[in-house]
Amino acid sequence: MTAKSRTRGLASLFIVGGVLIAAVLLIRGHADQIAHFIDRNPFWGVFLYISLNIVDAVAAPGATLPLIPVAVRVWGRVIAAIVTATGWTAGSLAAFLIAREWGVPIVRKLTSMERLRQIREYIPKDLFWSVVLLRLVLPMDVMSYALGLFTDISWPKYLLATALGITPSAFVLAYLGRLSRAFDLIAFGIGGGVIAAYVLAQRRKK
Repeated sequence: MTAKSRTRGLASLFIVGGVLIAAVLLIRGHADQIAHFIDRNPFWGVFLYISLNIVDAVAAPGATLPLIPVAVRVWGRVIAAIVTATGWTAGSLAAFLIAREWGVPIVRKLTSMERLRQIREYIPKDLFWSVVLLRLVLPMDVMSYALGLFTDISWPKYLLATALGITPSAFVLAYLGRLSRAFDLIAFGIGGGVIAAYVLAQRRKK
């Protein structure tokens, strides 16, 4: 990876982190209005929430995290976790099928090909349980595109493994979303993730 590519990657990392933290603050300031809309419009509330989580999984990993405390307030932890997992799983499947059907020309417009090539080296042979475990730690769009491009795993097997891996995280986040400091925890987590990614990138460069 060239120095220019590393600089561009780090810059995009900090931009994404900044945007996500700004989203936390924005949604926190309008949480009551958003919760009121979801409560008054059950169908459209669920539809929009799932749609946003699909977009999150395809092109904007982490963008809907600030909405989880609002969803928990309206639906409770269990329903919020199920709806969140449904949206993330559907979005991950969409990203996987985009990579499988249209390949690199479309994927390069949605995510970083450099990151995908790096991940390709670490894709194990036992795909099913590896997908389940990796879903707990890797951004959904990167994992989905890498598996769609570089493996022959079938989409039903991928869908089941993804659902199994995503659901525990959705329930953990739904539990945290009920806490009084939920938005602060999410912002702290995003900031910590950006710092950790920066440190790892610097170590890899050295």
